[in-house]
Parts: sequence; C-alpha cells; structure tokens
Amino acid sequence: MKTILCFGDSNTFGSVPGTGGRYGRQVRWPCRMERLLGEGYEVVAEGLPGRTTVFTDYIEPYRAGIEQIVPAVQSHAPDALVIMLGTNDTKARYHVSAAEIGFGMEELLLRLRTAYPFSDVPQVVLAAPAPLRCAPGAEFSAESVEKSRLLAPIYEDIARRFGCAFFDAGAFAALGQDGVHFTPQDHEEMARRAAAAVRALFE
Repeated sequence: MKTILCFGDSNTFGSVPGTGGRYGRQVRWPCRMERLLGEGYEVVAEGLPGRTTVFTDYIEPYRAGIEQIVPAVQSHAPDALVIMLGTNDTKARYHVSAAEIGFGMEELLLRLRTAYPFSDVPQVVLAAPAPLRCAPGAEFSAESVEKSRLLAPIYEDIARRFGCAFFDAGAFAALGQDGVHFTPQDHEEMARRAAAAVRALFE
C-alpha cells in the first residue's frame, strides 16, 4: 500500500468559489485521485485554507507550511507527496516577490528533508498553483495576480533542482467566480494530472 500525502491550501481542502463552503468528497481532487489510483493507494488530504509556504501573520496564524510539513509527514509516513502552495503567498500584506515565494518553497522542501535524517525522503510532485484570475476582496491586489502568473517557471526550476516531478495547474484550471478556487471540473482534471504524476513515480 502506497500512502500519498496532498499538502496544500484551500484548493486541496476543497473550498467552493465565493461561498466559503466545502465541496463534498466526491468532488475534491485528493479523493478523486484516490479513486483513480485504485487499490494499493491511500491518499491523505492535508489542505488548510490560507496556508502559505513559509509566511505567517496575526490575521491568519498557524498558516506557514514550513512549520507543519514535518508533523504532517511524521504523522502519515507517506511514500510520496503532492505539494501545491503559493497562492496565499501573493496576498498583499506579505509584501514578497514571486522570487521570494520560490525561496519559500525551497525552504519548505529543505525542511521536509529534516524529517528523514536516517532514511530516504519521500518522492515529491510539485504542482504550481493556477494563477489568480482576478484580485478578489482586500487580500489580493493586481500585483498579486501578476506574481501568481510568474510562479510556474520558478517552481519548474525548483522541481528540476530538487529532483521533484512537476506540473502546472495553470495549464488547465479555469477557476471559479472568485478567481481563486477550483471548479468541480478543475478538481477533476487536477485529480487526473496528480494521479498520472504519482503513478509515474512508482513505475
């Protein structure tokens, strides 16, 4: 049995665009991915709305992925991870560039290695988040949208240097009415892409 940990933000959690609700299990991409992978795979969804790579604040505390990645992998002992983070890092209040978001992802991947001092680190599929379609509400700005469009090539380079598999959710995700969150169709395609990437790790 292979355990796959999906570590991400509200699009891994399954937030519904514009409502603050949550899609049912039949819609959310980690659950769909488990069905696609079939017997021999267990998929654990570790999605937290607002989660960033490394940045935190007092408005949304406990959101820095770098502080949570080690407990998550030690709890679930995954054979592989699918990591998709970076959208929340573009929020205006963090005042960081796309390059700095990339540095945050690098630091998160380095922190992951500290959980495995005596064994091999699980394989990683790094997914670049879909770029924001607009700047909803007060948290995201036009600059956030532009930064989000720069993340895919930065992440692709990180994946190459860290030996991760890679795909870009921006290649297929249309996003819902709020310009941030996946539609049911986006979840379906994300599940297909992630399942294919995971299968390839173990072939």
